[in-house]
Amino acid sequence: MADHIRNVPGVMIPFLLSAFSVFSISMIVPQISSQFHVSISAVLLAIPIDFIGGALGGIVMGYIADRHGRKAVMIVSSLLFGIFTLLAAFSTSLYMIYACWFLIGFGVNAQNGISYPVLVETLRRSSGTIGGTMQSLYFLGFMLDSVLFVFLHYWRTYLIAAGLISLLFAVPASLILEETGSRRMSGRAERDPNFLRYTVAFSFIVIGAFMFSVPLMADVPSVISALRINPVYVTVLSLVGFAGFVLAGYLSDRYRRGYVAMGFTGAGVIFAIVLLLEGESHYLIAILGTVYISSGFFSFSGIWVSENYPPGSRALATNIVFFSGRIVGGFSPFIAALIDPSSLVYGIAIVCIVAGLMAFLGSAYVQASKSRKPALL
Repeated sequence: MADHIRNVPGVMIPFLLSAFSVFSISMIVPQISSQFHVSISAVLLAIPIDFIGGALGGIVMGYIADRHGRKAVMIVSSLLFGIFTLLAAFSTSLYMIYACWFLIGFGVNAQNGISYPVLVETLRRSSGTIGGTMQSLYFLGFMLDSVLFVFLHYWRTYLIAAGLISLLFAVPASLILEETGSRRMSGRAERDPNFLRYTVAFSFIVIGAFMFSVPLMADVPSVISALRINPVYVTVLSLVGFAGFVLAGYLSDRYRRGYVAMGFTGAGVIFAIVLLLEGESHYLIAILGTVYISSGFFSFSGIWVSENYPPGSRALATNIVFFSGRIVGGFSPFIAALIDPSSLVYGIAIVCIVAGLMAFLGSAYVQASKSRKPALL
């Protein structure tokens, strides 16, 4: 493991910048809407388009990673999301934004999906803590978007900077990776009789995780802007979400992952119901903070999934599970905006309730299976 320890920063830096790239659009939705004379919901459609690209990228690149190794795929994925974030700055129509975000998603989710197997293959202990820290970089990447926007308000300049930053740091970080896969892995006949039912159960968890967390990063900035709340709260909420992810990852190493997931998802449903009842009250930021913390169950989901598949199919299997999460979860910000166009908060609350229940049920099933057959999970 010692000679592979460089893989930790080698996956974390690109992971951070992948989140930075993909959620950069959340800060400039009103500007793009005004620029191309379209509705807010039309701009938000870029998010599900991104996740559709990500679902395809995850499957294709995961297949290649299982057969030809992880490192080259990580480098190509980092190049993709950096280049197309940069090119998005020169868009002349909303359709060009859509095309760029599709390709950004292809790179981002390929990178993310392969990062989990790399960590599992590199680390033997405390992978939930490290994995939770890595997953929490979604919030730090989102926070970097808000910080960059403080200095660069114009959307084209902002995207140029975001693309250049991603290229300058993500690609070199990918280059330092030590290969953890091999061509030999894919040649082994590995059959798991529980593959289908575990894949379905984990898909419920991952769909719920994406549905719960993506609107918090894609929709909440628009809520804060519309209510004329100080935008610094976007950064504050990002840090709260980061803390929740790290805490959940740590707890998942100390206790059974299924129980920790059930605790966080159950709390998430309760807090989302409070958000639904309170709406745009004076306590909005505080309530949102509790929802952000509850989203921490997403933090160890990638590690949890990856550690339950054999090495020869790990990258592909992980991306198969994440395929459905990316497709369904990617539409969640758009769905939240459509539920009640007059109150995005209401839509976010409904989506989080449904997502939390799905993830709770999936976690309960996996934990029950673990209790019956400890060696498998």
